[in-house]
Amino acid sequence: AVVGAPVGAVAAFLGVGGSVMTVPAMRRAGHTMHVATALANPLTLAIALPAAVVFLGGSGDPAGAHPHLALVGLVDLRAAGALLLGALPVIAVLRRRPPHIPDRLYAWTYVGLLGAVAVAMVL
Repeated sequence: AVVGAPVGAVAAFLGVGGSVMTVPAMRRAGHTMHVATALANPLTLAIALPAAVVFLGGSGDPAGAHPHLALVGLVDLRAAGALLLGALPVIAVLRRRPPHIPDRLYAWTYVGLLGAVAVAMVL
């Protein structure tokens, strides 16, 4: 709680997920990318869950302009279901034969993705 509260506050101020800050901190502490990203996921869930509950409680289509959409908040349940069904076979295959990604490549890819997000936000 002592470390998590400041990380959450800074992440909220920057408009990013907590893992954007915790992964680099755990890397500096000597953890591999696999460990750092695995430990960051529960932290992100704790930050995102209350926001998701509030978001999903809102009305995505108050005027009923799109009655054919199955919306909960602004989430299209049919699209979410299709994404989940498409992802399940990939998850099943990758759990049996996970690809080996060298730690250095994993770390540089993470930095590259953060840079791409920063560029997208600026534009």
